[in-house]
Amino acid sequence: MAEVEHGIYFIEEIATGSYKIYERREASMYLVCGSEGACLIDTAYGLTDLKALARELTSHPVSVVNTHAHVDHVLGNHWFYENEDTRVYMHPADKPIYDAVVSGYVEMLRQPWVKEAYGEFIAKLDPDAVRFPMTQDLHEGDVIDLGGKKLEIFETPGHTAGSILLLDREEKICCAGDAIVENLWMFMPECCPNEVCLASLRHAYDVLSQAGVERIYNGHFYNEPITLQRLKNMVDGMEQVVSGIAKGEPFENDKGKGTKFTFNDWNVLCRE
Repeated sequence: MAEVEHGIYFIEEIATGSYKIYERREASMYLVCGSEGACLIDTAYGLTDLKALARELTSHPVSVVNTHAHVDHVLGNHWFYENEDTRVYMHPADKPIYDAVVSGYVEMLRQPWVKEAYGEFIAKLDPDAVRFPMTQDLHEGDVIDLGGKKLEIFETPGHTAGSILLLDREEKICCAGDAIVENLWMFMPECCPNEVCLASLRHAYDVLSQAGVERIYNGHFYNEPITLQRLKNMVDGMEQVVSGIAKGEPFENDKGKGTKFTFNDWNVLCRE
């Protein structure tokens, strides 16, 4: 299915029953549908009712999995809150980040930049009435069975300690959150040491190459899905960073500063 514009979303069927949902060209979510259930991988900023949007694509109950706990991947979780027993799935290492996001949600909405960028979406929200689901642990080796469609979990700590990817072995695709992305941020306090990131990239390459994966989708998806060869180039580049032979340049943005390394079409932003 060619990409279809749906309000602020750009929706594309990337495999039978699997959809990429690109929110305002800022953050990507993926809805994977089986014969018995569906799984929404990440919830972006959740600017509109994601549960209603998912209902337009599937009649099956939808569970939510977060590839990691950054705000642009979990804020939409609140649309799926039903009661205090509602759970979203996440690696436990990212629970402290998620708890901070949830507890700081009301204060975040008061920030001038949030009002400027997202005012039209939060105007009708009562922040004090918003509730976020609690988390349920996911670990490597877990399998989400949706009925005729299975998603395998693999741990990829680096961007955050609890980052994961989900593999659809049958369709030869995976959703990697921000663990395998065109511009990898490794300079924030919650990021792991570069050596841990390198080990995760190697692990991901081994798993995905053995599975014959043809397309790697991430949490932002700028242009094209990432190929195995491009992932191998990322591994090679990170090896140069860890070994100290890579040459970088200073950078600074609104989240921090550090050293930027560029390897052809891949950037990794590391601590100073």
